[in-house]
Amino acid sequence: MYKSSDFTKPVYKTGEIMEILNISYSTIKVYDKNGTLPIKRTGTGRRAIFREDLLNYLDSKGLLYDDTETTKKHDVIYARVSSHEQKGDLERQAMFLVENVHDLHNPIIMKEVGSGLDDRRRKLQELMVMVLDHKVSRVFVTYRDRLTRFGFHYLETIFNHEGVRIIVIRDAVHERSVQEELVEDMMALIAGFSGKLYGLRSGKNKKKQKDIPAASDRED
Repeated sequence: MYKSSDFTKPVYKTGEIMEILNISYSTIKVYDKNGTLPIKRTGTGRRAIFREDLLNYLDSKGLLYDDTETTKKHDVIYARVSSHEQKGDLERQAMFLVENVHDLHNPIIMKEVGSGLDDRRRKLQELMVMVLDHKVSRVFVTYRDRLTRFGFHYLETIFNHEGVRIIVIRDAVHERSVQEELVEDMMALIAGFSGKLYGLRSGKNKKKQKDIPAASDRED
């Protein structure tokens, strides 16, 4: 049986996984190939597994005892992309932050697919609840718009009031993908407003037609 508190690192390398699970390197490769373990690749192409994924695996096997204090604060790594076609970038974001923040404490990695214009994203809502419940110490993102395309300063004010810092660790290598995503969000925003404007005009036209009396109702 493993205890949650024994796992303090945000990412575990191949050798560490072998030691923890008491398996060989060839078994690691098999687990990677058939998806038994959600193994990722680091920036240098090496195999690794996120802490949360390792805990979920152990829990699914009935090998995990959660002894973590519920009041203990977490550092949160938050990664987001707009579409499922960018899922590879989602993993790169999380791995980039893990590799470039060297003092993570009790880390949690949150990843989700959704538009930066959508303020009802499940993981974003979950993060806000954690902040308000005083369970978060710091939030790490590669760009501010990973959290939200608009209204970032509202979030920042709320988080700061709860003693939570939002820290941006800029990923210059993938800056182009962020710019491309901005264009996609702007197009979605324009399409959304155009649809609402069309709906308003359509509603007004229907009302006008309804208000015009039929020929049989008109006075001679």
